[in-house]
Amino acid sequence: MSRSQHSKAVRLRLVPAAIGLGTVVALSGCATGQQAETAEQVAAIYGANGNATSMAIRDATLGFPDGQDAVYEKGSTAPVDAVLVNESARSDRLVRVSSSYADSVEITGTRTIPGQRRLYAVEPSEDSNAVRASDDDRERVRITLTGLTQDIYPGATVPVRFTFENAGSTTLQVPIGRSPEQRPEHGSPHDSDAEHGSGSDSEHGSESGSESSDSHTGEEPAEQPNADLEGDSHGQ
Repeated sequence: MSRSQHSKAVRLRLVPAAIGLGTVVALSGCATGQQAETAEQVAAIYGANGNATSMAIRDATLGFPDGQDAVYEKGSTAPVDAVLVNESARSDRLVRVSSSYADSVEITGTRTIPGQRRLYAVEPSEDSNAVRASDDDRERVRITLTGLTQDIYPGATVPVRFTFENAGSTTLQVPIGRSPEQRPEHGSPHDSDAEHGSGSDSEHGSESGSESSDSHTGEEPAEQPNADLEGDSHGQ
């Protein structure tokens, strides 16, 4: 065999080896990318999250319905649990809550949120994730959807619109919360997320519920009759 023929034979033998090595490197790179992506994943808070400019709403849920059927029947009431976080330096005020799934919304208790403070919306039983915070001086407000326009089952979401005096409005798709048996123990990562909700949490808010922020005077398109009725008559 001549020298040129020998060199050509060597090159032909090296081609499969090079292809095999390239495949191994490519597969290794894909695996590394998957590991990095998995490492960056963060467990989402169960409830809906959203922002109206400087006002953040964290872990918004409807309280789990009582009764064996675990359903909110048409015409009944449903409490809203949430943590309202004022991320600005100046005080703000919750002026209205509305939903196209309710004839009206009652608001009772504290409505003013001082700068850099939180306002907790809780059920009367105070057995909600939003209450399990370390603040001894936490302010409370009760938000109740009254006259539901249809049956609401676990797994469904309800559009709830929050309007603030300075921050404006935002609408969240609010799910029914976990049953008492499913709620995490005090001090769990879930409670830590709800307690320390801030602007950085908004990056993960879309995992739990969709939101839409509007100007201060924006109105939500009515999905059903009697939409956006205000429960201020009971909340002043």
